[in-house]
Amino acid sequence: MKALDTTFLIDLLNGQEETKQILQGKDPLFTTQINMYEIIRGLFLAHAPSSKIAQIIHLFEEIRVLPLNDAGIIQSAEISSQLIHKGVKIPDNDCLIAGILISHKINKIVTRNVSHFSRIPDLSVETY
Repeated sequence: MKALDTTFLIDLLNGQEETKQILQGKDPLFTTQINMYEIIRGLFLAHAPSSKIAQIIHLFEEIRVLPLNDAGIIQSAEISSQLIHKGVKIPDNDCLIAGILISHKINKIVTRNVSHFSRIPDLSVETY
């Protein structure tokens, strides 16, 4: 099982060829409500046309979107505090994404944001 990060979803929406290989794999695909928020917020900030918004809504219907629940919050807080104790800080959104994934037993994320997610011990990073 693997999860698709915001960077991947943006590249997919922009039609980048590299993303198609990931989608054709055999692994079930997931993303999180945090990624969904980041994408939709970006579309609103860019004053995207309704057709682009419809495209992303269709995409989220095809990929399982994992919710932010209590287990995800606790896992996210633990990740963030461990990183801070090591003198490393990554954005809260990335801690929330990682916490949701790990709490759902998903340990692989597809992203171009290697510098943030590679710091999280229980998460492996696949880039493209």
